[in-house]
Amino acid sequence: MQDRKKDYQTNLTPLIKTLLVLAGLLFLFAPLSPLLFTNAATRFAESGQIGDTIGGLMSPFINLSAVIVTGLAFYMQYRANKLQVEIFTDQIKQTERQYKKEKIYQETQNKIQQFESQFFEMLRLHKENVDELCIISVINGKPVAKRQAFVTMADEFKTFLGYINYDHLPFIQEYKHAYDVFFWGWNSDYIDIDSLSHSWFRIVDGPNESDPSYSIDFRAYKGYSSSLGHYFRHLFLMVKFVAYSDAITDYNSKMKYLKILRAQLSNHEQILLFYNWLSEGYGGAWENEEHKFFTEYKMIHNLWVGELYHHQYIVDAVNSLIDKYNRNPKDTPLFEFQGNDFALKMKSMENRSLSDLF
Repeated sequence: MQDRKKDYQTNLTPLIKTLLVLAGLLFLFAPLSPLLFTNAATRFAESGQIGDTIGGLMSPFINLSAVIVTGLAFYMQYRANKLQVEIFTDQIKQTERQYKKEKIYQETQNKIQQFESQFFEMLRLHKENVDELCIISVINGKPVAKRQAFVTMADEFKTFLGYINYDHLPFIQEYKHAYDVFFWGWNSDYIDIDSLSHSWFRIVDGPNESDPSYSIDFRAYKGYSSSLGHYFRHLFLMVKFVAYSDAITDYNSKMKYLKILRAQLSNHEQILLFYNWLSEGYGGAWENEEHKFFTEYKMIHNLWVGELYHHQYIVDAVNSLIDKYNRNPKDTPLFEFQGNDFALKMKSMENRSLSDLF
């Protein structure tokens, strides 16, 4: 628009310039016309006719020049008016664009405020879920509350995995059985006791007093579904809320909020989150083809891999996460404690136990 304003205010078209030159020439030619159109014999024959002669000869040229200049004046006024209309129209459009930008900005800010309000409310509920947590340890029968409960549950599940008879079924199947019992308890409708009692748990006569390593009486075990069920659901909802938010669109901003959430998770909470994911049927959605909450958003970045149960299947699961993450790595490793050569160490284990590594 500024270019058009400059053209209308300063630039003359070739036609206008030609007409102006023509008008000037006609005006200059007018005084000379009596000399050119009269001869010397009749030029001043009658003094009374001098004025008529001069006026009659000059007037057409002067009038024609005046007509040209007047016409150009009207045309220039028309162009000036048109320019003013375009300037006014352009100002309206600019005002509309500015209004739309401000509206979009305000809507974006409102979305961010609403997002943060909901996020921190969900974070408050997460803290309440942890503070209200209270379990009875299946090992010593004592109540354990708040974050310490996650330590107890992680240690108990690790103990459960030690009860497995690996010669009967593949570890992954036995692992799922163990998690079923850990989550639902022994006398749950979700557990097929007949298929479990003869396959891997040593519970025929209850705890073996002569062997303290198998001291859990699973017949009275109630499981932790009432404690962990809504905890994992709410945690998953929070991560999904941030990861797929339309108010926060760039990755770094999403990570800013998810780091705040992850900072509220203890190391044993992240261990249980890993075990929950590995059970597939319970927490498989944490990391799959649709959601990448472990590898892309690093929700178990503080996982203590050395505290996991020592088995090659778990080593392979950890390595699979590292390999997937390394296809599109970020600034830091997937796990906080893995070190630069962690993946190589893990892969070189093969038949070695995790205790040899850590």
